[in-house]
Amino acid sequence: MKFGTFHLFQKPPSWGDQDVFRAELEQIERAEDLGFDAVWLAEHHFQWYGIATDLMVIAGWVAARTQRVRIGTAIVVLPFHNPVRLAEQAATIDVMSGGRLDFGVGRGYQAAEYAGFGISMDESRARFNESMEVLLKAWTEETFSYDGQYTKVSEVTVLPK
Repeated sequence: MKFGTFHLFQKPPSWGDQDVFRAELEQIERAEDLGFDAVWLAEHHFQWYGIATDLMVIAGWVAARTQRVRIGTAIVVLPFHNPVRLAEQAATIDVMSGGRLDFGVGRGYQAAEYAGFGISMDESRARFNESMEVLLKAWTEETFSYDGQYTKVSEVTVLPK
């Protein structure tokens, strides 16, 4: 069995943003010191419930401050991201961390987050499926093109892999 910790980056009313990130990093570093196998990061937008809005930036930050612990995303909300850019970012973090990224993705579930990005929740499944296709091509094909409803890419090579 493996053990990990989950980090929501919840912001208590009396805390500043820096306080939240400082406390989470301390918990992550402590989890590694205690022998936990992984830390998991949650993406949320437009609410105090969780202020981790860019998991790729945070995962890079965690990678730079830890040596061994696996770094998981739980989850990156695919419909909110450009999948080509996300493929680059995730691969870069994985390479720079020595292969420690566990890239978890999902569709998300909060209507307020979709509204904040001007995306209809009715499109979430189609956007998710399309983004998954693009991510897989980006990581497995030398050069690829994609002509989807939401993503159009012509002859790109995503690096690193």
